[in-house]
Amino acid sequence: MRDAVRTPLSHAEGMKHLGRAVGIMVLSAAALACPLAARAATTTLYVDRTVNGCSDSGPGTATTPYCTIVKGVSKLAAGYTLYVGDGTYSETIKPAVSGTAAAPITITGWPGRHPTLTPAGYGANISSRSYITLSGLTFTGTRYDGIYVSGSHDITVSGNTVSGAGQQASGETAYGISVRGSSTSVVSGNDVHHNNGTGILVSSGSSVILVTGNSASFNAEGFRRNANGINVISPGNTVLRNVTHDNEDSGIQFYTGGNNNLAALNVTYNNGDHGIDDLNVTGGRLIGNTVYRNCTTGINVEGTSGDYQVMNNVAVDNAVYPAYNGISCSRRAGNIGIWDSAPSSTTVDHNLVWLTQAGKMYAFGTTYTSLAAMQAATQQESHGVQADPRFVAAGSWNLRPATGSPAIDRGNSGVFGEESADIEGQSRVDDPASSNSFAEGPRRYDDLGAYEYQP
Repeated sequence: MRDAVRTPLSHAEGMKHLGRAVGIMVLSAAALACPLAARAATTTLYVDRTVNGCSDSGPGTATTPYCTIVKGVSKLAAGYTLYVGDGTYSETIKPAVSGTAAAPITITGWPGRHPTLTPAGYGANISSRSYITLSGLTFTGTRYDGIYVSGSHDITVSGNTVSGAGQQASGETAYGISVRGSSTSVVSGNDVHHNNGTGILVSSGSSVILVTGNSASFNAEGFRRNANGINVISPGNTVLRNVTHDNEDSGIQFYTGGNNNLAALNVTYNNGDHGIDDLNVTGGRLIGNTVYRNCTTGINVEGTSGDYQVMNNVAVDNAVYPAYNGISCSRRAGNIGIWDSAPSSTTVDHNLVWLTQAGKMYAFGTTYTSLAAMQAATQQESHGVQADPRFVAAGSWNLRPATGSPAIDRGNSGVFGEESADIEGQSRVDDPASSNSFAEGPRRYDDLGAYEYQP
């Protein structure tokens, strides 16, 4: 059960959008023309209901802040920053104006203070707006989506914590963060957990969305297996450097309509369905991910999916346990599974697979208990390896490669979507103790999976 182009955005391009969205506050032309006006201009506003003397009829300064977020938001204009201070606010952030490329709007937590928003509706509702950054805030217990972005462009949602959205009942579920019908936006560095629905949704009509550096965990609808960590059902987006774990359904999901997306350098483990799931989508790329101990097939490409590249991944101990968090795992098996019509146009290579107990190692149209059997039958995975990945501490979910790991210096650095730095921003490094004989591309020392071993 599931929630329901342009070239995918590279990490570098995504960071450009992020930098542009954060922006630099600028003075108006009138202020530049008049020094007195420049000194009097207010482009920074403050809210803190815990400050004695806060006033919605006051100036909204650091010493006399507004008491309510609604008041602060109502005063925003292009180039303004609104800092939200301590306290619990039962208010929805709903900007009435947009920023510009040169003068974006920023709504953020006041440094050193810890605001929490608990409104009865959405936590933040950014609709038909542009050039707005929402960052550093905590949203919890909202009835609808914690952060809702719709019909907008150049929006940055960064560094927020979102939990408890919706209810575990039919018709009452909600997403942690949803991006709907929007473009050229960034969802980065958020912690999205324990929501009563999927953690992060990129819905139909959205394109050039960069979902990067987020943690999405323990999201569940409760009454059915349906909530994912990240769910993308629109084309031309990038899912990069995220960690998804302990979600009710798959860690990362691309479903019908989610064509030509890139998932790279993600770590996804202990989810109730697949680590990364792809159904009825085309042109996708799954590059350099670490996928461990998920309920069913770790990396799953099925249905009418085609023109896929599955390369440089590490997939270990998927679909060999009877249940995860009370969810039955008696469905499709294999560390990597290419099913239905997908094998005819899917390329798999430079992947590491391993099982610590008996099970299906691989599926490529049919299942195989060893990589060697799959290679002989399909002529795929000529650079693949079946070997213990030697994780640093799998029991505590530390899935970095330890010294001597067969994942070291074995990747193809020339494949589209391969990055020059790993999930933690560590540069690619040649380990002198590891052979480079199976590596390909301009750098013959990229590691498999999301982490780069640092010798």
